[in-house]
Amino acid sequence: MAEAISQWRKRIKSITRDCTVDYLSSEFCFRDPIRPIKNNSGIIYSPADGIVIDVSKVDSVDQLIYTKMGNVCLSSLCHGMIENGNYTCVSIFLTFYDPHIVRMPFDGVVSRKDLPPYYVLDHPMLDFENTIINGRISEIDRREIGTFAFNQRSLFEIFSPMIGRKLFLLLTADYDIDTIVSFFTGNNRPLKQNQRIGQIRYGSMATLIIPSDIKFSPCVRELVHVEAGIDPIFMSDEK
Repeated sequence: MAEAISQWRKRIKSITRDCTVDYLSSEFCFRDPIRPIKNNSGIIYSPADGIVIDVSKVDSVDQLIYTKMGNVCLSSLCHGMIENGNYTCVSIFLTFYDPHIVRMPFDGVVSRKDLPPYYVLDHPMLDFENTIINGRISEIDRREIGTFAFNQRSLFEIFSPMIGRKLFLLLTADYDIDTIVSFFTGNNRPLKQNQRIGQIRYGSMATLIIPSDIKFSPCVRELVHVEAGIDPIFMSDEK
């Protein structure tokens, strides 16, 4: 189950207590933990390990959602690559302490579109992460997240034959370019739920965007920690 940040913080601090910064930056952040391949049509799983920073429902792609670049409309975030409609969006911030492997939230056929870079003021993300890891949760200011620089964006379209609709997964890298790596070649590639899609480096964001009419409801709240392929993000409304 998704963890409160305080519980996750205690667990990660115990794991990394004796680790050097070099080890954390070169090894720990690039872990590729084994996660089970699943086949559960009633659950959309988290595509990434990290902290849920926003859960939003929008009636138009011109409405704002909260992301690591601050409040941005869905159309700008996805460079106009998503048609207008009602969507539910969950944004996950991948911290320095999380594996940066991204996984399939649901069975489907995947295609990748690389979007133009999106720039904001370059401030380091480590202050925000230190606030989290040192337990000063009350000091977290969501506006601080929007000051981080980021660059590369890739939009993954996931067509689900079972649902008959497309889901969208937007991956946003930080200040480096060419850091979103796909684990599949070509487009229209069928992948199973929880299979690896790719990897993004260092401070990153994964935004899962699903049509609101597919009868799945979000089952996480903001400021909890989730794990890819382990924690449900959406649950089917059908009994």
